[in-house]
Amino acid sequence: MGIIRRLDEQLSNMIAAGEVIERPMAVVKELVENALDAKARFIEVKIKQGGVEAIEVIDDGMGMDPQDAQLAFERHTTSKIQTKEHLFAPTSLGFRGEALPSIASVSDVILKTSKDDNGTYVHIAYGKLIQVRPHAMRTGTEIRVEGLFRKTPARFKHLKSAAYEASLIIDVISKFALSRPDVAFKLSDENKVLVNTSGTNQLLEVCAQQFGNRIARLAHEFEIEDYDFKINGLWVDPQEHRSNNKGILIFINHRIVRSWYLQKAIVEAYAPYIPSHRYPVCIINLNMDPQLVDVNVHPSKWEVRLSKEQQAFFLLVDGLSKHLRENVQPKQHILEKTQEETVSQEVLFDVNHYPSQNSFNLEVNEQETTYRHPTFPHLDLIGQMHGRYILASSEDDLYVIDQHAAKERINFELILKDLNQKPEFQDLLVPVSMDASPAFMEQFDSFKVLCTELYIECEALSHQAYMIRSIPLWLKRTDLQAFMQDLMDRFLNQEKMDQAHLRESVIATMACHRSIRFNQNLSPIEMRNIIEELAHCEQPYHCPHGRPTLVKQNAKTLWKDFER
Repeated sequence: MGIIRRLDEQLSNMIAAGEVIERPMAVVKELVENALDAKARFIEVKIKQGGVEAIEVIDDGMGMDPQDAQLAFERHTTSKIQTKEHLFAPTSLGFRGEALPSIASVSDVILKTSKDDNGTYVHIAYGKLIQVRPHAMRTGTEIRVEGLFRKTPARFKHLKSAAYEASLIIDVISKFALSRPDVAFKLSDENKVLVNTSGTNQLLEVCAQQFGNRIARLAHEFEIEDYDFKINGLWVDPQEHRSNNKGILIFINHRIVRSWYLQKAIVEAYAPYIPSHRYPVCIINLNMDPQLVDVNVHPSKWEVRLSKEQQAFFLLVDGLSKHLRENVQPKQHILEKTQEETVSQEVLFDVNHYPSQNSFNLEVNEQETTYRHPTFPHLDLIGQMHGRYILASSEDDLYVIDQHAAKERINFELILKDLNQKPEFQDLLVPVSMDASPAFMEQFDSFKVLCTELYIECEALSHQAYMIRSIPLWLKRTDLQAFMQDLMDRFLNQEKMDQAHLRESVIATMACHRSIRFNQNLSPIEMRNIIEELAHCEQPYHCPHGRPTLVKQNAKTLWKDFER
């Protein structure tokens, strides 16, 4: 006896906070969902030091009377669930009774709320009620959270820099704005406005604010439906594709969710129009009967489970494919001639301009006096297969070389070698402007350091754009905007990696953008050049992303296959 004890309320709330309140962004998400459920049409969020020092959420929703204002901080209390049917078919964004008491257990919270001119002030500090009194204010709610995790150091030490925590808050507010374009959102960090939407229910307008005007010009509104589901949103021309899936945003009944299955449907619809291992930019909201979706899979409801998942999958694939098939346009890419192109300067690693026969022989002769990989075979060129693979042979084996992966490896080592020295660079006569999300720009200073290491000079223009002023010569004939977009995606996706690993990943991106592609026919000279360059690599057998550059087939196996 005496081993099992009932936890006191404060400790129970702190455990519940661990399930939902992981960082400042989670606090913002819970409070904004409460504001949306209160029918707010304007929601303002103010943060200080990335939300670690202070978070304030102000809304013009229904507000609470004095009794509800106090009851909201008790466990298992909510205005959103009355019966078990409501539990399994919620029409609200949130209903956890633990949300507000959990936040109040790990922070200092002041709530000001008013309903029908009956205002209330509630102050709770780390689970302890400090004060309740009448408070005159307009209808709505204001809640301020300070000192998050100050008395729970084990959780506090896992928070990252203020800029990183702020970027997560910007990201979640941006998603709220895209899921609810009919609501005006404003986010500021110490008087610097980071997100500001009008609430006019214009999804394209919100898209332009969050993704930039260039993406918005490529975006198209669409709507598809069947008996159970109605899907609406934006699809972006396939010419705009990303290195990761961050451009795919999925909302279910206006709830921010992660759905691998629906994401797969979007990627499948885009598959005929974009390269493999690339991802489109697409925003969808799936509306359905709440009984068809289980939102209780994840404590914070990021993940959901659909009852008719396969039906929704095929509706999305077929409907989106139809819109793409009927409306997709060829990519327009005009290279304007500028004064800088007349400069007489050899471009390093330019795969679009191959050497002549004489220059090729000279290059090979020079290379033969340098390092050659000791195990790389001496190969005789046979030809090219389907514009994708180079076929070559040694004395005993047949080799199939992936021309894109091979050139990636070659470019990767050349760029890495050049960066270890000091590469030549050039100032752009006309600086290139890049649209960026407010979440990205919050971390721009760290991104700029990475660019400086790569000899790319850039500077911030606003909270949604930056400018590129100079680049190394190897980027001169690259699609600079596409390259920089990949650079931004990798930076955001690999925040936890150290700078050295991130730099290596970026160099791999550079190599990829400078490489020849699948379905590109090569001359015999160009193919021999690739084979010879690959032989001089320090690691010729895999591209920077780990894929094999060549495979071999033993001649004796072929003889057996042909019954010789």
